[in-house]
Amino acid sequence: MPRLLTELPHESLWAGDIIRLVHNYDLGPESGPVDLMIYDPRDSDVGMGLMVVSGYKSGLTLSVFPKASCGKGKRSLETSWLLSHWNDWFCYTYVTDELGKPAPVPVEGTQVIQWDEREIVIKDNADSRPA
Repeated sequence: MPRLLTELPHESLWAGDIIRLVHNYDLGPESGPVDLMIYDPRDSDVGMGLMVVSGYKSGLTLSVFPKASCGKGKRSLETSWLLSHWNDWFCYTYVTDELGKPAPVPVEGTQVIQWDEREIVIKDNADSRPA
C-alpha cells in the first residue's frame, strides 16, 4: 500500500523501494506521475541512487545521493535526509521559479511503495487479440 513520503519522516528506504513523484520532473506540472526506484550503486563513497522506472526515460539514472543520505551503518536512504534536502534534488527540467532557477517538484503527494508491497501487473489485452 503506497504511503505519503511526508508521513514517513524517520524511515529507511531500501533498494527496490519506489518513490512516485506526483508530477514528472522532466515534463512539468500536471504531467502525471513518474516512478523512481532506489538502487545501490555499489560504491562505498556515495549513498543510494534513483533510477527512472516509468515513462520514456525508464532505465536512466536520475541521481546518486551523497553518503550523508544513508542511515548510520546502513545502505539505505533516510527519509529525514531526503525531506530536508528535497528542493536540492527534485527540480523540474524546464520549469523555473521567479529567479530563473529550476522550480522544485512538490513533495506533497509523493508516495513511497516499498519493495515488498508491490507487484507487477500485466494488462490483459484479450479483447484486442484475433479470435
